[in-house]
Amino acid sequence: MIVECLDCRSYVDAQEKGTFERLSDGRGPSSLHTLLSCPKCGSPILVRQTNIGNMAEGDKWDTPHVLFPPSDLRVNPNAPRDIQAAFDEACACYRAQAFTASAIMCRKTLEGICGAHKVAERTLASSLKKMKEAGLIDARLFEWSDLLRIAGNEAAHGVGLSIAQPDAKDILEFTNAILDYLFSFRDRFEQFKQRRAPKP
Repeated sequence: MIVECLDCRSYVDAQEKGTFERLSDGRGPSSLHTLLSCPKCGSPILVRQTNIGNMAEGDKWDTPHVLFPPSDLRVNPNAPRDIQAAFDEACACYRAQAFTASAIMCRKTLEGICGAHKVAERTLASSLKKMKEAGLIDARLFEWSDLLRIAGNEAAHGVGLSIAQPDAKDILEFTNAILDYLFSFRDRFEQFKQRRAPKP
C-alpha cells in the first residue's frame, strides 16, 4: 500500500502487518484499519479506509487516511473560520495526493490572512508588501509568503505545470507556520512583553 510515512517524510510501499474491519452498524459505512510498516525507516503506520462500494460492486475501499503517527499539520483554531476552511482543504488535497490543488488552496489561505488583517490591495503581492510595511510580518515571513504566492500562482495559471510532493509539503508547512505566527504567537508574544514590562 502506497502511503506517506510521516516519520521519514517519504512516500513508500508500506508492508501490511495486520487488518481490522469494523462492519457497518447502519449509521455509517464499514471501515478497514490496516497496520503497516515503513520499509525505509521501520516505523509503524496505521491507516483507515472507508467502504465506498455497493451491493453490485462489492467492497471498495477509498484512499487510505493515516491515523498514526498523527500529522503535525492542523488548522489553527484561532484563525477565522473561512481561513480555517481554506487551509483544511489544502491539507485534504495534500492527503489525497492532489499536490497542485493543495498549493492553490495555500495561496487562497494567504489571501484570507491578508483580508483578516484588513489588508486588501489589488494584488496579493501588494497586500503582502503592505503587511510587511505595517509590521504585521517581518522580512523572513514576507519572503516565505511571497514564495508561497509565486508557487500558488504557478499552480493556478500554469496548465502544464504540476507541484511535486516535496514542494507541496513545504508549501503546506510554511503556510501553517504563517498561520501560527499571525494568529497565535504574535499576540502571545505581545502579551508576554506586557507582563514582563517594568511596573510604573
